Amino acid sequence: MNILIRIPNWLGDAVMATFAMEILYQTYPQAHFYLVGSEVSCELFRHYPNTTLLVDNSKKKNFRILHLYALAKKIPPCDIAFTFQNNFLSALFLFFNQAKERIGYNKEMRSLLLTKAPKKQANLHESLHFSSLIKTLIPNTNLSPKLYLRKSPLEVFLPQHWQNQKIAGINAGAAFGSAKRWKEEYFAEVIAFLLDKNFKILLFGIASETTINDKILSFLPPNPQNILNLSGQTTIQSLMAYIQKSHLFITNDSGPMHIAAAFEVPTLAIFGPTNEQETSPFNAKNAHIISLKTLNQPLFCQPCKKRICPLPQDSRAFHACMIDLKPSFIIKRIQSLISNI
Repeated sequence: MNILIRIPNWLGDAVMATFAMEILYQTYPQAHFYLVGSEVSCELFRHYPNTTLLVDNSKKKNFRILHLYALAKKIPPCDIAFTFQNNFLSALFLFFNQAKERIGYNKEMRSLLLTKAPKKQANLHESLHFSSLIKTLIPNTNLSPKLYLRKSPLEVFLPQHWQNQKIAGINAGAAFGSAKRWKEEYFAEVIAFLLDKNFKILLFGIASETTINDKILSFLPPNPQNILNLSGQTTIQSLMAYIQKSHLFITNDSGPMHIAAAFEVPTLAIFGPTNEQETSPFNAKNAHIISLKTLNQPLFCQPCKKRICPLPQDSRAFHACMIDLKPSFIIKRIQSLISNI
């Protein structure tokens, strides 16, 4: 049996799809899986057995539909195909593959291309949106609803003097936009507290987020023995491996947040403009959301779900969802957690 899955392009969305994917992997253990997505999302599953990864670069092509057709024909016609994306072209891709069962949500007038096209329910976590598609074919599962990202086999090494020490991962970036990012000086204040509690610090970030971590470090005394800046130095596989070594993870709403949740790393997730109901760490018992809403100080504009705060920059309300979320709130929650670390 061959199964095709058009996985999400965003890292966090791809992690949130793992509950749905694990249902398929466990229901059809002898099947061969073809995963199609962005380079970043495909790399999450590089170590999965019976899996072929195909990176979709069609956005960069002049004749995108022709490229999608050629990519679809590299895959044998599949018995089952799912699209976790909601655009027309992802359904067309399944149609090009001539999969027998083609399943995706009824969006963008694409139901004629699909054999099953349920309506997307409102007010569901993204992980449940993905798994609801699977349940149109597999209505019952014994799997607990949580993230099922499989651990990376890649080995990464930390400095010798970090052995048997408490390690905190810090992820100050967020690919979707600046509105989701907590202030760099706030992260620096939290890091200073953690250093005082004898934590070693891992700073995470893709290459374009190097300036974010550089700014954080500018607020701190030089401390190369206890802070390791990994900006632009990790692959997706090594990112997973480093996160697995963390005893605490402090992060904006981001892809690395979902990776930490999947590996059950104690996590403090800082939320501002995004909807906790839709993108919080899914059923992660060790994850805690910190926002003005969870602190019973909600703003009228939350959640706006914008990339950049839409309010006037000279107004008191500009980016207040993050600016008014002071480091003391995070430090207080850390204090309640570190006794168990």
